[in-house]
Amino acid sequence: MDNIKKSNKKHLHTVIFIVYMAFLIYFLFFSDMFGRTRAYEYYRYSIVPFTEIKRYWNLFTQGDWMPFVINVCGNVVLFMPFGYMFGMFADRRQTGAIMGLFDTFVAAFLMILVVETCQLLTKVGVFDVDDIILNVSGALLGYAAYRIVRYIKQGKGKNDGKKKGK
Repeated sequence: MDNIKKSNKKHLHTVIFIVYMAFLIYFLFFSDMFGRTRAYEYYRYSIVPFTEIKRYWNLFTQGDWMPFVINVCGNVVLFMPFGYMFGMFADRRQTGAIMGLFDTFVAAFLMILVVETCQLLTKVGVFDVDDIILNVSGALLGYAAYRIVRYIKQGKGKNDGKKKGK
């Protein structure tokens, strides 16, 4: 019975990950809300690190906080589920925490680089090195959150066993 629960849980995680990725693709390429349905006439890119982050920070300090929340915080939060779920899949492969962190970094970086390059080539969105930095940071924070939750769950299980033994 326990194996069936584990199998169902793995399948559920896989379905959630696929739905998340579909949402991500829609959001990054097709969302009307962020002007993704119209292509620009020219290539738009920002390749100097922290240029856009500084611009949004300056707006934030001047009282216009919404662009900062949407662009900086949004880019981080958008990829936190990726890191969290990738951590679960890395655990299935029996990798250690450091290797899982490295795998998460590489997978997130490559995926985001492909997304940003597609946005540049299709002229839908902007190739922005700051997006790569923020998205990868979000994935790593998501992975860290997964490791923390896993550590807490393992610690709770150990404490439960000690109480039962008394």
